[in-house]
Amino acid sequence: MKSLLVVLLVAVTGLTNCDNYKEVKGEELKSAFILNSSPTFKGYFFNGSDSDFHYFVSKWDFQEDKCFKIAIEKLKVFKDFKLNSNNKEMRIDLFKENNETFAENEFYKLYIVPIK
Repeated sequence: MKSLLVVLLVAVTGLTNCDNYKEVKGEELKSAFILNSSPTFKGYFFNGSDSDFHYFVSKWDFQEDKCFKIAIEKLKVFKDFKLNSNNKEMRIDLFKENNETFAENEFYKLYIVPIK
């Protein structure tokens, strides 16, 4: 099972152009996911997990995407989420809007946003 997750993570990492994920910890953890109303902000996307971290990318138009990771003990993900068969990304957000809960910690709760 671990090897499958590693393979999935490697495949997804290649799709998102993340060469190096920055670990978010300490005080930075509070603001890992912030409300962003910038018209160039495309959203937060989940890239998968391994035995140590959950991997994410915040995407932007006309700016470099930000790749980050959070230790698994700092964010409780409710299911073993997988990308679907056509590799469609999983977008997550702070707004519930009748969406399925994705994860939570002491600072925020995250929800899955359907991608059209």
